[in-house]
Amino acid sequence: MSSRPKKKKPPANPAQDVTQAMQAAMHAHRNGNLKEAVNQYRRVVAADPAAPQPQYNLGLALKGLGKLEGAEKAFSAAIRLTPGYARAYAALANLLDQRGKSAKALTAWADAFKANPAETDILSGLVRHLSHTRFETANARAEQLLLQLLSRADVEGQRLQIPVLSLLSARPEIKAALASRDPALIDWREPPPLLLATLTRLIIADPAWEALLTAWREEVRQTFTDLDDQRAPAVQALAAQMLATDYAYAQGAEKPQTPGAGRLSAKHIIYSLYAPLSDLPLEPDIPDEWDTFYRRHILAPSEERDAAEAIPALTPIDDATSQAVQAQYTALPYPRWLSSRAIKPAPRQAVMEAAVTGLPPEPALHDPAPLKILVAGCGTGKHAVDVATRFSDAGVLAIDLSRPSLGYAACQAERLGIANIRFGVGDILQLGALDARFDHIEAMGVLHHLADPLGGWAVLRSLLAPRGTMRIGLYSRRGRLAIKAAQLFAKDFSTEPEGLREFRQAIYRLPPENPAAAVARELDFYTLSGARDAFAHAQESDFDLMQIKSMLQELALAFAGFEFPTASPAELFRNRFPERQALAALDNWHLLEQESPALFHHMYQFWCLADD
Repeated sequence: MSSRPKKKKPPANPAQDVTQAMQAAMHAHRNGNLKEAVNQYRRVVAADPAAPQPQYNLGLALKGLGKLEGAEKAFSAAIRLTPGYARAYAALANLLDQRGKSAKALTAWADAFKANPAETDILSGLVRHLSHTRFETANARAEQLLLQLLSRADVEGQRLQIPVLSLLSARPEIKAALASRDPALIDWREPPPLLLATLTRLIIADPAWEALLTAWREEVRQTFTDLDDQRAPAVQALAAQMLATDYAYAQGAEKPQTPGAGRLSAKHIIYSLYAPLSDLPLEPDIPDEWDTFYRRHILAPSEERDAAEAIPALTPIDDATSQAVQAQYTALPYPRWLSSRAIKPAPRQAVMEAAVTGLPPEPALHDPAPLKILVAGCGTGKHAVDVATRFSDAGVLAIDLSRPSLGYAACQAERLGIANIRFGVGDILQLGALDARFDHIEAMGVLHHLADPLGGWAVLRSLLAPRGTMRIGLYSRRGRLAIKAAQLFAKDFSTEPEGLREFRQAIYRLPPENPAAAVARELDFYTLSGARDAFAHAQESDFDLMQIKSMLQELALAFAGFEFPTASPAELFRNRFPERQALAALDNWHLLEQESPALFHHMYQFWCLADD
């Protein structure tokens, strides 16, 4: 009896098996089946241990399951296999941040940035990490990294003040100079490059640094007599800092006399440390090493004046309060800003889901092309630029009362290559006459400067398209106790520049227990325009959340959630109110703010939707 021949198995194909396992893993990953994805990725890793991509994907899946230690090992394995793997470095850095391993996270962020300095997410993650990093000792690699970041137009230098000043203060000579207020302890002929970049790109919001720089300015006033002085680069940087603060520092009894017309001289440079140089007639024959100074102090203000004249007037400004506010910001345009952060544009729905503490809106928002956005009260344009680059395919109209502010805004947008913003002079109260509707409207920090905030908000509401969204900023009454104390204190001083300088010095002399003394920790305190805006405004109201709830109801707007710069407030809320649906309840937020008055740090920032 003959037996049938056995059927032969097809030859093994390891490559095909690996490919199939990888496809199965990615399919499971996309569909949220993370346990299956991990199993399949591990099969691939076992079969092909030299491939970095499966390790990277395995790390993502493990992180999604909350298995952070395993995810860290997987990302590290991917990096060992491909040392220039930027995405793996960034994923590892994010994970290390999450695990509280700050020092290792900084190394990973720096390696990710080195591997791909053009990637917006990596740049943003690095700056976000550094913004809270305080160095206790000298760190040459960190200095070079910060110097590189401060040289970029897409890095908001102000966010790097903590690491920059801590690194500089770790230098023995600077530490001693700060303690003694003696600028002679620093060699200003060859100062650290990071110090020059800091003076040029940041507003230094620190009283010890202000005291030191005030003393050095006096030394320069007495000894700087030649443009070829070896200290010239440092003096130029000091002049940039004085301009950025609106000349907020105390000026002393002896001020330099106004120099005459002619070629740029040491007298002009000294004058620029105390007052704007832009109104003085100067010949354009400038030494090469002073070209940047000339552009910053002479050409840029001239360009801003020309741009201001070209801004169209969209509405009349005849309300008495609006005219008073217009006069304030015409005299002192606010805020003074030097750079903007890199943002990866996203559709409105994605922006909301990433920003809002709470549930995303349902149904999903549909974005027309272009997304029509109104920025009401854009000031000097920082907010408008952020909005124009935050949303995909956006067309932005930005309006303000102050023509000089808008001139600064238009020039800054042009310098940064932001082309999707139109600027116009206008009053929110008069915008109802515009023949336009907007898909999204932003009014951050402006409605509380109207005589009738609800009336102004109602005008903006009338301009909102169906299913439109708004992002609103209103002062919190409980979050501004120190500001309120300083405002009462400021009533004894003039709102002219010299009066604001006297007010600032008087704040410094207050005992630490005085409630108003705390405002010396605020960035606005370190510029004249900021001090006027925060402590001596022509018109201001503040609110609590029950008032805002009532206003939303009256305007037929649905509250969508708060936007915070950090995750701490949302974590505090979830610990207090664990139910997910509670996030959208303003009553609960109101109760939490009563328990934690500093919760909103001066201002409520929230999103709302047209209830139609």
